[in-house]
Amino acid sequence: MKNRTIRPALSKEINEIETRLDAFNLKAKPLLQEKAFIPFNFTLIIDDQLVGGVSSYASLYKIGYIDTLWVDEAFRGQGFGKDLLLKVEDALTNYGCQVVHLETFDFQGPTFYEKCGYSLFGQLDYPHADLTEYFYAKTFI
Repeated sequence: MKNRTIRPALSKEINEIETRLDAFNLKAKPLLQEKAFIPFNFTLIIDDQLVGGVSSYASLYKIGYIDTLWVDEAFRGQGFGKDLLLKVEDALTNYGCQVVHLETFDFQGPTFYEKCGYSLFGQLDYPHADLTEYFYAKTFI
């Protein structure tokens, strides 16, 4: 090997790396769905006002991932978060996802997700930031 260099990557190089990894993944394990990421997103509107929403997707092998779930503070504690979660779980499981997973920080929703049947499978502590990130999953079989 001559002139080996590690330097900051260009955007086009990152795209090429991702393309090559995708090709490897498809060769090793073909997708179980039409596209790598299929979105399932819902919003909650009350009196023409956006008060909540959930963003999720089925990834690669029909694995459900909840990226964002938010309810306006003025509307919390009324079951709207649970309604959004049930709606997206229903969409993901109807699509064929048997597992849904997510992560949340300690100041966000760990208690909420546990009340909704999610099981903790990991955590990362960040002492420098004085916070903990929790990883949850729920199985639908």
